[in-house]
Amino acid sequence: MPRTLLLPFCLLALFPACSSPHPSSIYGKVTLDGHPVDNGNIAFLPASGSGRKGAAPIEQGVYTIPATEQFLSGSYRVEISWRKPTGKKIPSADPGMTIDETAEAIPERYNTASTLTADIGTGAVEKDFTLSSK
Repeated sequence: MPRTLLLPFCLLALFPACSSPHPSSIYGKVTLDGHPVDNGNIAFLPASGSGRKGAAPIEQGVYTIPATEQFLSGSYRVEISWRKPTGKKIPSADPGMTIDETAEAIPERYNTASTLTADIGTGAVEKDFTLSSK
């Protein structure tokens, strides 16, 4: 094979990343009724039903999914959950001990039956979610 025909194949071998998707980082704020969600979770599930999901804890109303998690650009369904203490104590698995009871504070339309969506591009993407319990 002539050398001029080999050159394009050699260049492709040197730069495989140019043809593969680039991971994105995503970060943002989450509030419910104007208050920051603390100790919650956020998950980005591919709208196509297949592919890698992205998830992160929410601390003091802020979440981050770094690019090192290999989160790819695309369309996602977003689920947010936040188990808040109810103020009651319930029996724990350890006899004689109690733990704080918790209940889901986020309405179903934002978690198990979420209608939230996000289109994620490449690079660092900011997505804030302002939720309402009403």
